[in-house]
Amino acid sequence: MIEKHYGFYRIVILGDESANWQIAGLRQLDRLVLGLDEFAKAMGTAKIEIVVFWKPEIPLSERLLPKHQRITRVRLTEASSPLEPEARILATRLFIARNALLKFFSTTPPVKIEQPIVDLTGAWPRLFEQFERTCRSAIRAGVEDWRFLAHSSEIVASEKHLLRHSGKSQDGMISKFLNRPISRVITRFLLKLPITPNAWTILTFALAPVAFVFLVRGDYTGFLVGSALFQLINILDGCDGEIARAKYLDSERGRRLDAFCDFVANLIFVLCLGIGLFRQPLVSANIGFVYLLESLITFLIMAGGVGRFLMPLLARDTTRVVSRRQEDFNLADRFFGRALTAFIYQITQRDVIYFVFLLLAIAGRASWILHIFFAFSVITLFFRLFRKSWRLAAEVHC
Repeated sequence: MIEKHYGFYRIVILGDESANWQIAGLRQLDRLVLGLDEFAKAMGTAKIEIVVFWKPEIPLSERLLPKHQRITRVRLTEASSPLEPEARILATRLFIARNALLKFFSTTPPVKIEQPIVDLTGAWPRLFEQFERTCRSAIRAGVEDWRFLAHSSEIVASEKHLLRHSGKSQDGMISKFLNRPISRVITRFLLKLPITPNAWTILTFALAPVAFVFLVRGDYTGFLVGSALFQLINILDGCDGEIARAKYLDSERGRRLDAFCDFVANLIFVLCLGIGLFRQPLVSANIGFVYLLESLITFLIMAGGVGRFLMPLLARDTTRVVSRRQEDFNLADRFFGRALTAFIYQITQRDVIYFVFLLLAIAGRASWILHIFFAFSVITLFFRLFRKSWRLAAEVHC
């Protein structure tokens, strides 16, 4: 399929000192090969033949081929014999974003080997010059998918560029303008460490018990610090996904673990908040029991959905779990209209909710946090029941 649409069936990667440049936790050669592997999967190709053609001046000790668990659609070899024609040229100075090779191949004039090359020593500079000239002529102002790295001084800008586009399409307003800018700074540091996305998810979740201890104190400081810690957790929670996308470590199991930890944190947050409100010294016994009852009801309603997060996490199947998010959006759109549904969707995002919680805690209105949780849980329960009855009625009608 690649040969049919793009006119090549083999790729020659020109490797020089830039092959070992570490950018966002990966060597440049590794990133390029992983990008080609991702491209092959998107195209439905069984294997891509890749020949790494090293610059003659590169020492043998530095000529390391990628070894990554995600590389399954690529067959790697080093150039040690004449290069065959009809191979497309790339170079390790090409910094490519995730899922961007398809656009690169579609919009950039190809540099190809037209005739068999026997003299490898003399061919490398000529092929590299052709590739560099083609890239520079193809670069447009504001290009966001790839860049040609002329010097190692461009590594920092490339990392920032990569992380700037590592957010999720469903990010809320607070994530876009507050949480993500902070999490990207933290992620740039984390990418220099051998930490996995799942390990960071668990480390972030470990902050939740600290927040719980403050919430159950039942005073202003406890509610403020507890809410601030959850806002911090919400910021740090973005780092695992950014690490995963930058290092090609994203997986369905990782998404499931992240969703489960978020759910459990929310579950215990509402319970500890209710206990803290109940323990307030200046609150009457009747009001305190109302807070506690409201917290328990919310906890039980939310706990009813634990299976939606726990069962996929425990399942051996790692294929993508079908989300009901779009189904819920379409159903709400039927009754409220697209504009109102989109607005409700935005203001009920997790990042927006926890930022509002922090503002309420600062204002000394921690009880309102519980009321919001309670209202959302009751509305969600009725919505789920309505969705099930709607689906059942549709099946009976059919």
